[in-house]
Amino acid sequence: METTIAPTDRPFVFVVGIDLMDTPSSGYALNQAARMAMRIPGSEMHLLYVIPPDRPHVDVHETASQLKRYIMAKTTELGGLARHSVGVHLREGDAGHAIAQLATDIGADAIIVGTHKEARLKNMFVGSTASRVMTTATCPVLVAGPRPIPVAPHVIVIEGPCPDCVQARSASAGRTWWCARHSENHHLHGRHHYSYRSELPFAEHDASVVPSTP
Repeated sequence: METTIAPTDRPFVFVVGIDLMDTPSSGYALNQAARMAMRIPGSEMHLLYVIPPDRPHVDVHETASQLKRYIMAKTTELGGLARHSVGVHLREGDAGHAIAQLATDIGADAIIVGTHKEARLKNMFVGSTASRVMTTATCPVLVAGPRPIPVAPHVIVIEGPCPDCVQARSASAGRTWWCARHSENHHLHGRHHYSYRSELPFAEHDASVVPSTP
């Protein structure tokens, strides 16, 4: 018996954590949210600012207006979000728990939170709102942050041959591989270095051949 999936008109819903005290992090989250919204027709963004517990006398209406102004400025800057459905929410308490709770309440498909920390696994999971969201959320969590600073590629520099070694090999037809200085260094430190040169067939034993290690 074939199984069919009934079509649904339910939009893709995601929650975006906004921190008005840390606008760079919020900017990263909102940038990614905008990209998702523009690529998923009919999607819904729900932006949430959580009032910290140590700020009990916050004017909710003024804070909501501030949040709306911030969102309008960012969406105008990003462009492409005209006619998208956007919800604005304020909650009070722990940010990690409140974001995960709102996502559950509205049946969100994903959560987007921002971070200003470098994109390293330890930084992402230690003491951040993102880590608290991920421990309680029932949907996928996207952590948006600054792009890693490009690191200059490691260039391996190969030194040229020692002129004295080259002369020693030439003068001895390959029987002496190193000059006096490098021969001493290889004997003392080069436990895994060995060089040998001779015409075929190799002799079973050639006492005059001095390898690069003892």
